[in-house]
Amino acid sequence: MTGHDTGVDQSGAPGLPEPHPRMRELAFFVGEWDAPGLFHETPFFPRKEVAKRIVATAEERGFWIMVRIEELATVANPFPLSSRYLWGYEPETDAFVADWFAGNGGRAVQRSRGWEGDRLVFEGALTIAGTGFGLRDTFTRTGEDSFHHLGEIHLDGWIPADEQHAVRTNDALLTTP
Repeated sequence: MTGHDTGVDQSGAPGLPEPHPRMRELAFFVGEWDAPGLFHETPFFPRKEVAKRIVATAEERGFWIMVRIEELATVANPFPLSSRYLWGYEPETDAFVADWFAGNGGRAVQRSRGWEGDRLVFEGALTIAGTGFGLRDTFTRTGEDSFHHLGEIHLDGWIPADEQHAVRTNDALLTTP
């Protein structure tokens, strides 16, 4: 785990609840990232290269991490997609939770037990255009300021849907203004 902080003063005022200490495990993602990659060919979409911009911020006093993902318009991707992840921690089940919303109407709910070494896996279900299927997102730290993401969907088994290699471009979001 890196020394990155969630960017939130967690000393708290008397009587206010504080974020669960396990939220610090997601602090690695807080910052700005460039993430080139590709969408694999699936029954829903053709293969295409993508360039993504990711901005992750601590929200609501550190109880949540908001991950904003914007595809950039390119010749290979003339209709870029945007999406939002909201990550938190549920002490009752000792699990991280993720809600995902996309500009194409897609929505997903996922859970994770947390980091296993340098891998963090969120797994759950995605619904888009009236169709539902399994969704798994695997994040692998490849350095202090980089990670690989593999998104998979479950049809007749797991197949790759998208993947990127993200590199941190700015960690100015790590401190409170």
